[in-house]
Amino acid sequence: MLKKCFSILFLLFSLMTVLAAVTPEEIVPVEYIEELLRDRDVSVIHEEDDFSLSLVPQCKYREKIISDRIEKTSSPYTAEFLYLVSKKEVLESGKKNMKDISMEDISEIFTALSNMSGMRYRFSDSNPDGTVLYKKVCTVESDEKRKEIADAVSRNCNGMNLYCHQHDRLLGNLYFLLKYEMQEDELYLSITNMNNLGLLGFNACKKENLRINIHVTDCGEDILFYISADANYENVLKMFSIRKVIKKLMNERLDAIYRWFFFQF
Repeated sequence: MLKKCFSILFLLFSLMTVLAAVTPEEIVPVEYIEELLRDRDVSVIHEEDDFSLSLVPQCKYREKIISDRIEKTSSPYTAEFLYLVSKKEVLESGKKNMKDISMEDISEIFTALSNMSGMRYRFSDSNPDGTVLYKKVCTVESDEKRKEIADAVSRNCNGMNLYCHQHDRLLGNLYFLLKYEMQEDELYLSITNMNNLGLLGFNACKKENLRINIHVTDCGEDILFYISADANYENVLKMFSIRKVIKKLMNERLDAIYRWFFFQF
């Protein structure tokens, strides 16, 4: 009898949690909600003179995402992607036999940095398995001491700052500072480059001139996944018409992060 009562209480609590969760219609910019519900994803690749952000959800960290921008003085780049992820679809295709996805699970995924090693991208009909993007990813001690250390995996990442090393297939060795904030049904991750990014022998982006924002909202049955990149590239890119290449490389990497997240369950 006692076991039955606990089961009923658990079901009631689960139902109340779902009912209390925000819906995409409440927090997604109204001009994009129809497309998002239909296609499950929306993207905005901004023109060079457009410094706005269009897809940021109505969330606790909205103002911080919008105001904490890279100063644009040379060749700016801004891209945004918004994904609506069905928890049911993720869990049914997953391998961990999980019953639900919590913000604590998502925190654990985004702090286990070494799990990004072998992340793949550039999927196609002729290459369904894709190509390895990051040969190795690991947590490092600090910006000054870039020695590999064990991942600081946490189910509550609020307030954490981590340093990350990525060996990128095309861009080489990259270092980033990751700053985490987490409240109830939201997780916000800000990623800033801590070394210059080079391409084809050119210094494409100086230290602290690229910021990637990741924001995740628990919408009950769905996960709303926002990711954007904000950068100031060097003027030399205009001279050699490399801007289109940079945009393609960055857009591919943002999409790869989302795909990787999807398959962590």
